[in-house]
Amino acid sequence: MTTDASQAEAVAVPAAGTKATDIAKSALKTLFVRAKRPTTIEDIRYNLQLAVELEHATLPVYLQAAYSLDDAKNGVIANMIIGVAMQEMEHFCQAANILVAVGGHPAIDDPKFVPTYPGGLPKEIGTQPGQPQFIVHLRPFSKDQIKNCFMVIEEPADPVDIKDTGLLKAASDIQDNYRTIGEFYEDIAKALTALGDGVFSGKPDGQVYGMFGIKPILCLADAQAAIERIIVEGEGTPTAPTEDDTGDMAHYYTYYEIYKGRKIAKQGDDWVFTDETIPFDPTGVADIPDDPKQEDYPPGSAAAIQSQSFNTYYSNLLKALHQSFNGNPDKINDAVALMFDLKIQAKSLMQTPLNDGTGKCAAPTWQYIP
Repeated sequence: MTTDASQAEAVAVPAAGTKATDIAKSALKTLFVRAKRPTTIEDIRYNLQLAVELEHATLPVYLQAAYSLDDAKNGVIANMIIGVAMQEMEHFCQAANILVAVGGHPAIDDPKFVPTYPGGLPKEIGTQPGQPQFIVHLRPFSKDQIKNCFMVIEEPADPVDIKDTGLLKAASDIQDNYRTIGEFYEDIAKALTALGDGVFSGKPDGQVYGMFGIKPILCLADAQAAIERIIVEGEGTPTAPTEDDTGDMAHYYTYYEIYKGRKIAKQGDDWVFTDETIPFDPTGVADIPDDPKQEDYPPGSAAAIQSQSFNTYYSNLLKALHQSFNGNPDKINDAVALMFDLKIQAKSLMQTPLNDGTGKCAAPTWQYIP
């Protein structure tokens, strides 16, 4: 199945050597995080739970787009998005490990943990006062979804070589909100620094590590390093769009490359688009509905049965993750296996006709089953 013409909006591919300066930040599309600035250990535990929920909330959105892509026609883009999603899973684990290290207990196996789409991000992660609410949708891949959802979620405070329109609200209007996810994490790091090593257990018990490059959190320095890694992998640095010395683009810039259809690299003092293109074939996107729900599929239909199976895999994944960070870290192996099952089931679902006259196929609904 392929998308209709609305999915194939034209985005001009820049000429090689063009500076990457054409996307301006807009106050109407900037993500804000509303959360109490942490000072006590209880505040820190609360915000770390919020961080775990935030990292998870991006996964259904990113993976829905990636799985909708035909690997034969758009495999490069699919792999780029899945690469970002895998790092979000790493950030999920790092945030959960820090929470365990300071005496917390990640709550993952809970219907409230799962976001509802369309909607804002979890709990108090949402919108700057006085601005339209930032709504996240479950949608198939499109350049519009990349620009107006994925890049908004990952936006740095000061993108490298990207124009700032200066439309941000005054500091007095922001109050307890955060302009970016990075700033949210930075305040957690500051609060942990103020409390010092005494709040850490000093033991790796109950943590998950040894995969995705994740290390146990034993002390303040470990937590600071983990938080810095989360921020840099998502936003890059103030002077470079890359996440580290490997030259890999941070999430925001990975999505910028996909949106513009060309890779970015440094040329002299500038970051520019290179000769390497990222082709997009609009005929290689599954034609699936936006924001699907299990109840949209007639009981007993192939779509309903397949969707229920997907949600069972997804819920079992959350349960395995919950157990992994609550006394049974070996359960992470079950979680990893279930992640592969999810992709297989999603691909099958996206090839299941809805038989409702729309010509569309079914899609994962990412709903929790107790």
